[in-house]
Amino acid sequence: MGREKTNSDWLDQVDERVDLRKRRESSLGDRLVRRAHWLEPSDRELILAMFRDGKSAVAIAQLMNESPRNVRRRVRRLIERLNDPRVAYVVAHHESWSKSRKAIARSLFIQGRSMRETTEELGLSFYSVRKHREAVEAMCVASNSTPHPRAWRSTH
Repeated sequence: MGREKTNSDWLDQVDERVDLRKRRESSLGDRLVRRAHWLEPSDRELILAMFRDGKSAVAIAQLMNESPRNVRRRVRRLIERLNDPRVAYVVAHHESWSKSRKAIARSLFIQGRSMRETTEELGLSFYSVRKHREAVEAMCVASNSTPHPRAWRSTH
């Protein structure tokens, strides 16, 4: 059987491919710019400044009165979030979910909040937030494991 790609495998590759001090792959940058509208306005502007406008972490840090190290760390976390298949799944499927599941999924996966922050923000129990998170993760895994229809060519 094929080896399943885990989050730790993926994160190991991200650190090598995404060095914010060096030139980035254009396909990665294009994908991040396309997905930036999923984020909160402040996070969106940071991604767009770096990947669409080509500003360096140092230039962005000067505008924000922060250290370049903090800007790079924040951008790295945003990149990880935007490339997470669970985030894409939530964006694609959240319209058909209940109000609670939609709010919890948005807070956890799209906004990147912790479960504790989500419980406090939404006024829900930790148990409820955990159960909804597990359900979304299970749906995401199930959708990735279902075979996609293929168009077979005739050998005639």
